[in-house]
Amino acid sequence: MAGEQQGREKAARDEERIEEAAVGTPMLQLRLLLVVLTLAGIWIARDFVLELAWAVVMAVALWPLYRRLAPPRRAGRGLPVVAPLVVTIGIGLILMMPLGIVAVEVARDSQAAMSWVTTAQKQGLPAPQWLGHLPLAGGRAVAWWQAHLATPQGSSQLLGRLDAGMIAKWTETIAAEIASRSMFFLITLLGLFIILRDGERLAAKSIANARRFYGEFGERFVYRLADAIRGAVNGTVFVAIGEGTLIGFAYAALGVPRPVLFAVITIGFAMLPFGAWAAFGVASLVLLVQGHVVGAAILFAFGAAVMLIGDNIVQPALIGNSVELPFLWTLVATFGGLETFGLVGLFIGPAIMAALFLVWREWIGEEAAPGSRRRRRREARARRRTGFVAADGGSVEEG
Repeated sequence: MAGEQQGREKAARDEERIEEAAVGTPMLQLRLLLVVLTLAGIWIARDFVLELAWAVVMAVALWPLYRRLAPPRRAGRGLPVVAPLVVTIGIGLILMMPLGIVAVEVARDSQAAMSWVTTAQKQGLPAPQWLGHLPLAGGRAVAWWQAHLATPQGSSQLLGRLDAGMIAKWTETIAAEIASRSMFFLITLLGLFIILRDGERLAAKSIANARRFYGEFGERFVYRLADAIRGAVNGTVFVAIGEGTLIGFAYAALGVPRPVLFAVITIGFAMLPFGAWAAFGVASLVLLVQGHVVGAAILFAFGAAVMLIGDNIVQPALIGNSVELPFLWTLVATFGGLETFGLVGLFIGPAIMAALFLVWREWIGEEAAPGSRRRRRREARARRRTGFVAADGGSVEEG
């Protein structure tokens, strides 16, 4: 009897192992299949990763504003269409505005440039008076000008390569680049529309999955990551627009050539660390070369004051504690993101570095304890800035 009992127990154990193997093996195979298909999907979509990254960054940055314009719908009313479409079209028009300004300025100067080239080839161009007053290099600059541009022979030899064929090739290259960028732009706007339309569901899924894999820290991580992206966008784009606009008024008041074009360039360069300094530094140098010494000094001093106030007072106030990075790591993340991802790396780089620091502090125990007043204030601030919904479908937007 004892042997039969042991035999039945052994058979039951074997049957349990067989059932566990039968249940476990498909799950393991499913996970392997999921990994393979995910890698294959990333490989297929590799040419559109930057477009999707731009769409995600813009959607996260615009989400609180979008929520004020289009409050959450009640359950069962379907997905919104009009609100995300209007916001997407508006963002597209705003992004196209600086490109239109640059195109108008280039078209205005193209005819003058061609006339200048024709005159130089036929008659030569005398050296401007201010050229000889350049410090250190004035004499050499005048000698070079006299040898290459002052006479028709020298001008024709230097500028003779600018024939119709070369101009046509340049035009073809520019047209191809514009077509490529236009497709990039359209895919980004399409991605932005879809993310805004499905934002509630996507946010709930992201938070639910993060909570499932990493518990309470995963949910907090999603909020803080979105807060870091929004802080990087606010502290970069809005401050750059403000700084470039104020310095642009100074360009117009002090007589800098093409002040609107210089202002647009300054806004673009202001998104880079120390970029705007180079922009208004060049504008000051233009005024100095033209003989406006006082105007050049005023422009540089005004630009420096605007940049110091914007970078040290306004930008920290906009970002707050969303991107908690030391200055050196912020600089490395910004330039590293720009080198790796292009322009969108200006926002993704600091966000990824902030996420790394958050995980590191959680791992070594430097994060505030769960339930502490500091953590509750930080999480509430992140939820208000993020405006996402909780995993159970309730809105976490406060106030």
